[in-house]
Amino acid sequence: MSENDVIILSAALISHSRLDDMESCESLLRRYWRNFHLRSSVPLDRQSSFFLEANAAEAYCSLGDIAAGALHSRRALSMSVSSAESFRAKSVLALCQALRGDMALASVQIAECDALAERNDSSWAKNSYILSVARILVLANSGDADGLLRTAATLRQIVGGGDPLAYAADVAVVQAQVLSGDLDEAVCLAGDLLACGSSRGHSIVRALLTSLYFDTLLLRGEPRRALAVLSACALPPSHVVCLEAKRAMALEMMGDYRSVLRVTQPCVGRLAEHSLRAAAAIMLVRGVAQYRLGEVGRARRSLTDGFRVAARAQLSLNAFIGLAGTELDEVAQVVGDLVPGARALVARLEEYRGSLPAPPSPSFVPSLTSREESLAWSIYHGASNKDIAEKDSVSVNTVKTQLRTLYRKLGVSSREQALSFLEERDFFMAVINENVISADPRRD
Repeated sequence: MSENDVIILSAALISHSRLDDMESCESLLRRYWRNFHLRSSVPLDRQSSFFLEANAAEAYCSLGDIAAGALHSRRALSMSVSSAESFRAKSVLALCQALRGDMALASVQIAECDALAERNDSSWAKNSYILSVARILVLANSGDADGLLRTAATLRQIVGGGDPLAYAADVAVVQAQVLSGDLDEAVCLAGDLLACGSSRGHSIVRALLTSLYFDTLLLRGEPRRALAVLSACALPPSHVVCLEAKRAMALEMMGDYRSVLRVTQPCVGRLAEHSLRAAAAIMLVRGVAQYRLGEVGRARRSLTDGFRVAARAQLSLNAFIGLAGTELDEVAQVVGDLVPGARALVARLEEYRGSLPAPPSPSFVPSLTSREESLAWSIYHGASNKDIAEKDSVSVNTVKTQLRTLYRKLGVSSREQALSFLEERDFFMAVINENVISADPRRD
């Protein structure tokens, strides 16, 4: 392999990466790299080495291999001699750190990039797609909806950016809408973007949009629709967004705690491969399920790990916004003494949920599971939580959680409202009539 071949390889690598041709990108890395080093002993000059490392960093980052992307970006930074080279290496490093969930470190890198651009050429920061995506993640974590809208406007002004930049700008707008509580607008725009398939946005940005769309559906009280969205999405494997954790959040809203533990169990052994955002979400959602199932000791360990990861990475509630659809106040008390910031984070989640508009009450009875139908009949017959728990051999806390899930699905907040909702829509009468008809001996 000659020096000219290496230069061509470097150019091909960055071309495939920016065109979102992940299959070719992965093929080149697998063929020509081993243990993050080029399979060649050809000596390269300083500039060629810099571009090779910087291009490899972008490629690994695009593939979702954040650790490798950060490693190569640091190598490129150590080889840089000009402000422009330092800016590029720091931009990729900022994106890697933001994708991993190291928001504090990402913020530092973004600030250093902005300072470099201000001293040399302000267009560097304005025209950098990579830095803009990193900025979107950091602004979303800090809850800065106005900053997200400004970043979206900046992306739209980049000359010759094409669809990927417009797509990233739209994703920033969706995130701003979610933070502002405009869930209906967010769902409409996110749905339209996902319908575009892979023709516009880069794979990393599409994965982030899918995660955001899923969380928005949960906030609207639509866990079944959220699960359908996950089933229909064809995303490349990535540890940036853990779809199993997202799926578990929906199952948790539906009260299926056993399935929550089942779908996240494979992730537990691979937590080190996930981003900090995904790792924290996995442990938190498992901890909630374990607590609801009465496994208090395991719940304490899972919740403690999840909250500690969140605190170390300075992740805000926006990293777990999908959990705002779950009752967490009781759960936070389990680890409040071990992780001081846990109760504060849960309090902010509860406050955010309280600021959201109530979902519209449907004019018909939504499709209920057999468990939810059983709870509805228990309400109809005036059974207490204790009576239901004894009849079904579950804890009173489990009954309370299942009732809350039923209330959310009906768009009500109490037994009396649920009973009125169901009676007004002839739910009980319809079932009685069906039973009478099926038992009628004159029926053919």
